[in-house]
Amino acid sequence: MTQWAEIRHLFLVDQVPKRAIARRLGLDRKTVDRALRKEAPPRRASPRRGRCLDGYRAEIEAWLVEEPRLTAKRVGALLRERHPDLAVGERALRHYVADLKARRFVPEAFVHRTHRPGQTLEGDFGETLVEVAGRLVRVRYFVATLPASNAYFAKVYPVERLECLLDGLLSAFVHFGGLPERVVLDNTSLAVREVLRGPERVENRTFHAFRGELALGADFCAPRKGWEKGSVEGGVGYVRENCFRPLLKAASFEEANQRILAILEADRARRRLADGRGCLQALAQERASLRPLPAHLPDACRTSPRVIDKFGHVLVDGVRYSVPIEHAYRPGLLRLFHDRVEVQVEGVTVCSHARSFRRGENVLDPRHVLRLLERKHRAAGEATALEGLPEAFHELRRALRERTRQPDREWIGVLRLLEQHTQEEVEAAVRCAQERGSPRLATIRQLLRRAEPAPTLAEPVVLERPELAALCIPPADLSPYDTLAEARA
Repeated sequence: MTQWAEIRHLFLVDQVPKRAIARRLGLDRKTVDRALRKEAPPRRASPRRGRCLDGYRAEIEAWLVEEPRLTAKRVGALLRERHPDLAVGERALRHYVADLKARRFVPEAFVHRTHRPGQTLEGDFGETLVEVAGRLVRVRYFVATLPASNAYFAKVYPVERLECLLDGLLSAFVHFGGLPERVVLDNTSLAVREVLRGPERVENRTFHAFRGELALGADFCAPRKGWEKGSVEGGVGYVRENCFRPLLKAASFEEANQRILAILEADRARRRLADGRGCLQALAQERASLRPLPAHLPDACRTSPRVIDKFGHVLVDGVRYSVPIEHAYRPGLLRLFHDRVEVQVEGVTVCSHARSFRRGENVLDPRHVLRLLERKHRAAGEATALEGLPEAFHELRRALRERTRQPDREWIGVLRLLEQHTQEEVEAAVRCAQERGSPRLATIRQLLRRAEPAPTLAEPVVLERPELAALCIPPADLSPYDTLAEARA
């Protein structure tokens, strides 16, 4: 290459004849002629050296076709299992596998898209760790974004269930102030029962009814094509980096969600779009294109029919919830929200409990079994629903056993006061009765009556004719009635 450049310089610039150039450089005249005819430097095509893994190329390619994401480390392990005598370095293995992937899997080209305001909302779940009430918990967080304004919304849940997806979407609509034309999701089993050819999907019945109430369109990504909702894919990582690092610590899930929204809103004021608009300005413009929310929003829950058992319990996800005992053996409908469980009997909600996700836990309300315990008071000492009562109530039962012949019957009478008063009020009355040395039902009932607020006095009547207030009617003389009563006596 150096001689080619020198030959051209001597002939074209210094005007040296070709024969003189050949003599000066010790070259053949034909070599000089070939160099002058070429406009680009000559390249020597050196034969490609063989590589130690070429003999195993067919095996490696077969593995990569079956699993394109197979790592070089795993390829090396598979090779050593089949060929124990193979000696190859990790660096050479990584380069060889990378070359095969580059030749076989050509990077896919993408179409740049421009989102219209109010058209699309993308949603997806992520996973991270959060410290809730001093306990490290692995949580799922739902992220929604309006791609046209690049605005994010996020909410944390203890699990990833259909009711969490519905609540996340509904919370995002309320937060953004309206409904888009469609939502874009992946093929999550929470919403999709079956993936058909092309864009067709068999949707979950509850999800289909939910979006039907909102007149909301839904598009699902092609299988393994997560980039079709690339805005929220990036949003999941954005929320993880900005909201959960360092470790988010909160007293409850409600507090954690409040802090996440505060972080996102503060950051929204600083971010700018590619066209120079601020994120807040773009979101305000997009809100004008969103459809208004309906007056009555659909419930973000899934339903499940159950028959209430003989104990007045229903089992959901491995957790037992109590129902008023009078509904035992009756069919009921469970409404499962992300934070609570409601039980309906014949269309009427008979009880509601805070949702638990700890398998084997009992979520029991002692008031639900008190009517039955009035007739079966001998079982009061072992009733599971009463185990979670404060210690003051158990101390009262022990005191009653020393003072009365039927302590459990009277104890149940005290517990039935929970049907008219809060647990804190009854517990305070129980402690006060014990301090006074009279731990009895009558004493506790009287203490609760004294603690009730005084009735409000009726407001004085305003007369339309004020002069009537000056009238004075003398009291009636009842002495003739006394005389008549004495005569009859």
